Amino acid sequence: MRASRKMWAVALAAVLMGGCLAALAQDKMAMGDEGDVAARLQKLGKDLNLTDDQKTKLKPILQSQADDWKAVHNDSSLTPAQKRMKMKEIHDKYAPQINEILTPDQQAKWKQMKQEAWEKHKEGMSKQQ
Repeated sequence: MRASRKMWAVALAAVLMGGCLAALAQDKMAMGDEGDVAARLQKLGKDLNLTDDQKTKLKPILQSQADDWKAVHNDSSLTPAQKRMKMKEIHDKYAPQINEILTPDQQAKWKQMKQEAWEKHKEGMSKQQ
């Protein structure tokens, strides 16, 4: 059972990271690197009703996370599976830092948003098969 939980967590992280990478790629085309963080922060601010103080605290975390994702994305020496694992590591590194800034209600909403993204991804994958 422990292995299935671990596999589920890895799969969820990979899906979330994939979605984030796709969003980052689209944002980069539209706004450039600084716009990536601004767009993500704006979306989180709206969806989670963040205060200005929370936005200020989240911005450097999101910037570091985006920089790490970009480095992995641009590393042509990694296989897709290795990239997914690196993305999971990045997610695991920054998720607790983000959670520390959020209120319990915001944490619950963020968890719900990630779950909905996972379900939407699964639905899209089943349509492709």
